[in-house]
Amino acid sequence: MTEAFANATCQEFHIYYAEDSVALSDTRQRRVLVGNAAEDAWNAEIKSDAHDLSGRLPLVVGMPVIIVDNVAVELRISNGSRGKLVGIKYCVKNDRRYALSVDVHLPGFTTPDPNAADPNVVTL
Repeated sequence: MTEAFANATCQEFHIYYAEDSVALSDTRQRRVLVGNAAEDAWNAEIKSDAHDLSGRLPLVVGMPVIIVDNVAVELRISNGSRGKLVGIKYCVKNDRRYALSVDVHLPGFTTPDPNAADPNVVTL
């Protein structure tokens, strides 16, 4: 569906990847998965205990989005809030895009920042 949205709006279609990691034994340190281990994680079936998170996420500016967590209920950034993706910040490693943050226009949200370019845009 995201690819169809990209085509309909004459935009490029891109997949953004998660940087998955595993805990090292008896430490608080983590090791980032690389190579086949990373590929396996990206291709794994979505698990309910992962809160339906995928290792890959197609994103296109302008696409509709739904907030699926109570991020800040007092600011009206909550589960079920509908908005529009207006920006993506990402880095590229090994020819793959990794999303760092996204900007979402949420009509019910108003930023407390009086200098914001758009008072209804939140960075997640």
